[in-house]
Amino acid sequence: MTVAEALSRLPLETPERSAWPVLAARIHATTDRPRGPRWPFALAAAAAAVLALALVLPLRLAGPGGSDAAPQGAADATALQALMQESAQLEGLLATISGAESGSANALLLGLAFEERLRDIDAALADPALADDAEALLWQRRVALLRDYASLRGTEQWVAMQGGHFEGDLVATY
Repeated sequence: MTVAEALSRLPLETPERSAWPVLAARIHATTDRPRGPRWPFALAAAAAAVLALALVLPLRLAGPGGSDAAPQGAADATALQALMQESAQLEGLLATISGAESGSANALLLGLAFEERLRDIDAALADPALADDAEALLWQRRVALLRDYASLRGTEQWVAMQGGHFEGDLVATY
């Protein structure tokens, strides 16, 4: 007799009791259990909506005036002042939502790229020989960059609150 024949003639080993009833009861208990509250998601969605509204509302309020609009020079100064104010608000927002750098390496590198671009714009704004048109354009770029950076940080916080983390490649466009 060969080893294969001897092994095939052995009786099948059966457990003392079946594990299926215990496993089925556990599965049934987890599917019947009510899910947790959904308010954290609703709270995150409400916070994101308020943040978006807070960023957009000052732009709508500082829109063009009525029929008694100010002269061009005063309008430019007012627009520049509004850009500076929004820039300060966005910096405050970033200081609030940028906690410990515990995100992914890609998000950290993208954040460093944003900060480097901000430093370049700030260096250009510090030039005393800067023309008014160029200054206004740089402030517009700075505010747009801060909006994008705040959006990245806010999204990173939202994903972390959902229990996830950034995966994949994040790309900075110029």
